[in-house]
Amino acid sequence: MGYRIAFASAGEYVDEHFGSARYFQVYDLADSGNHEHVETRRTEAKYRGDCEGGFDHILQILNDCDAVFINKIGQSAAAFMIAQGKRVFEASGRLEDIIAQLKKENFLEKEAE
Repeated sequence: MGYRIAFASAGEYVDEHFGSARYFQVYDLADSGNHEHVETRRTEAKYRGDCEGGFDHILQILNDCDAVFINKIGQSAAAFMIAQGKRVFEASGRLEDIIAQLKKENFLEKEAE
């Protein structure tokens, strides 16, 4: 069993806030330790600043993802995603560095227990 994760990112770094994210980089992490970039998904950024509700458009494009890594996410957005069975994490840095750290610490497996 592997994991599909998404990063709020226009490229190599987690650099977007949840409600205003325009791009998500989707990766598959295999139990074997390998990882693969699946695709870049684009969404319409609907918010600039504080917002309440209206996150269905993001959930729709991330529906097959187990976890989402975002530069910043508000409480209502995080609660919405968690209620939909998604795990959310604030993160920053290069995607490859974050993936390496996740693998090194078996982070996703620990959290699932």
